Parts: sequence; structure tokens; C-alpha cells
Amino acid sequence: MTQTNSQIELLGSRISSQIRRYMDKVQAGETPTEEMATISSACRELDALVTPPEMWTNRVAMGYNGSIAICLLFDLKIFQFLSESDSATPLETLVKRSGASKSLLRCVLREVVAEFILDEPAPETYRLNSRSAFLLGTSGGAWVHHMSDVGLMTGAYLSRYVAQNGGQIPGHRHQTAFQMAYGTDQSFYAFLRSSDKKLGERFDWAMQWHTRSAATTVESIFDFSQLKSDALVVDVGGGKGHHSIRIAQQHPRMSFIVQDYGAEPPTVSTDIDPKILERVKWQDHDFRTEQPVKGADLYLASCIMMDHTSEDCCIILGYLAEAMTPNKSILLIDDAIDVGSQGGLSMANAMNMHLLACFGTLSRTMEEWHALVDRVPGGLSIVDSWMSDPGRVTFALKRGE
Repeated sequence: MTQTNSQIELLGSRISSQIRRYMDKVQAGETPTEEMATISSACRELDALVTPPEMWTNRVAMGYNGSIAICLLFDLKIFQFLSESDSATPLETLVKRSGASKSLLRCVLREVVAEFILDEPAPETYRLNSRSAFLLGTSGGAWVHHMSDVGLMTGAYLSRYVAQNGGQIPGHRHQTAFQMAYGTDQSFYAFLRSSDKKLGERFDWAMQWHTRSAATTVESIFDFSQLKSDALVVDVGGGKGHHSIRIAQQHPRMSFIVQDYGAEPPTVSTDIDPKILERVKWQDHDFRTEQPVKGADLYLASCIMMDHTSEDCCIILGYLAEAMTPNKSILLIDDAIDVGSQGGLSMANAMNMHLLACFGTLSRTMEEWHALVDRVPGGLSIVDSWMSDPGRVTFALKRGE
């Protein structure tokens, strides 16, 4: 007990010190990234030390309760109802608005209050706070809804997936936990596009938030101005074209081709300048097949490899290498990297289990990235690399003669 008390005192001192550094940086207009991570990690460790072991272990094992509660409140539109009033809303009102059972809603609300997602200023009276207000954003809310719905269901099959593969992660295409959960032979993306349009639309919105939430944009890492002013950029697996549209706004003569399954330009009303969209074209393309655009100045592959096994990555990179003009074309890979314990409680480390469940793969270490590139036919080589946000790496590759 004496040792535990000593640990508690040391943690308390460390937290106080980091809080002071945090406040100093905030007042100086800086982003206290390191301090936030340290405070969060130390507080979690302190929580574990002061909580009885059996209670802590049970709490971790039942961590899915928060995901279930958030998902239910999304489905019952509770966050939306709470946003319609500046004052706290009684449970009875939420029961009438949602049509849900009072006991059910009380149980769910109790869970999210315990997780600090909602405030309860008076018994059975609820209001939004900064965390739940974030969920009202179309894309941010879609991301959390996706993770608490698809992520939870898929994760439930992860133990069966690991057992089926003898504790190994196959390097080739194989049945994933996602496919087990949804009873399908289709890949994650194919299923969302063709079999469950509602989930697919939510995922598209979620990806908008995921792309925009990156602390560092890809063009802040790689200087696109080093390309010729009228360069052609191919955005491989570019989804809705978020990267291309943003970069096109900064480089008025560059043109872009966004490639993805069923790729098409925005159909809803948008505030994007029509002149920008004239330089951004969409092309239906499966990047596991031959690359149709040859000799582009730059091929951008953002967050693609993280979703594929090593075997599939070699196929994708091989087709890109074939399309590249030696010593001219650049392949820019912006993806996840396993930074080990350095990542702490980062999103990158948290996403690893989700990648395994949905795609049957994990983030790669730097050594694994280099080994992967070495396996690709076509003479690709890494000419530069940058580490930016925790768990994120960007590679510039070229093809030799």
C-alpha cells in the first residue's frame, strides 16, 4: 500500500506539472499536444491505481456499454432533441419525443452521463456539453455513429476471427471479422456501397470528418508547388475528392482525377467554386486493377494501404508503378504507421483493432513499410518520408529506369 501511495503522489505531482505547462501553451496560443497526451495517460493510470483491481478490470471488460449507449441515443435522435432547447430537458420530455421506454432511456442516459457525453445538472434532467455538441455535426456525428455501430458489431467477431486463423494475421486476402459479422463475402467497401446504402452514406460522411480532422493536411507535409504549375494529380481511392478539391483551391492550374468505386462529383448543393470543379474529374476505378492514367505527375494514395493485406498492397503498388514515368512521376503514400508505445492513447493506436476487425490487417512499422516497398515489382524506391501526426507517415516514391 505504501508503494501505491507513493505512486499516487508522484502521478499527482506529474499531472499538476503538466497542467501548468498545458495552461502556459494555451495562453501562448500554442497547441499543447504533448501535454494533453501526458495528462490523459497519467489520469488514466491514477484512476487505475485508486480503483480496486476487480472493479477496474470489470469496467474495462464492459467498455462497450458507452458505445451501445451513444449508438442508441443517435438512433432515438436524443442529441437532436436536446439541441432544440438552451435549457436542460427532463427525462419525461425525451420519453415523449422519442417514444422510447422510460426505463430504457434512463439506463442509456445514465451511461452517457457517466462517460461525460451529456450533463445532468439536476436529477433526470439532461443537456448537451462540448462533447455531445460535437456529435451534432453531420460528419463528426457520422464518424462516432459508425464506430459505435459497425465498429462494435464487427469487433464482437474478432475473437472468432483470431481463433479461426490460429492467432495469425494472414498476409493474403481472407475472411475478416466484418464479413463474419454481416454474413457476406463482399469486402468492407463493396458491402457499404451495394448492400447497405444507409451504412454507406453514413461512412461517406464519417470519412469527411476523418479527413478534415487530421492535424496536418497532406499538402502541409508535401510541397505541391514543387510540381509543375499545370501538373496532373491522380487521387487514387480518393472517395469524395476532399484532398483534391482542397489542393485545387491552392494551385489554380493543376488538374485532378479522383478515382474510386462509383466515383462521381458532388450531387448535393455545395459552396465549392464551380471553376474548381472544372479541374477535378471523377473516374470509376478499382485500384486493384491496372491504373488507366499513365504518366501523371503525382499519384496520391491516402489511407489506402492501411485497409489492405500485404499481398493486396503489392498488387495495388505494382499497378501504380507500371503507370508511373521513371524519374518523373511521384507516388505519395499518406498512411498509418505503428509507432508502438510512443503513440500512447493516440487515435492511431486505437484504430488498430478496428483495422484488424474490418480489414484483417494492422498498421505497419517503418521496417514493414520498407519491406513492403521492396517486394513491389517495378523498381519503386522511397526518396523521402515524413512523420507528422501521431501514427501517421507520408512517403514519396519514384520509379527508377
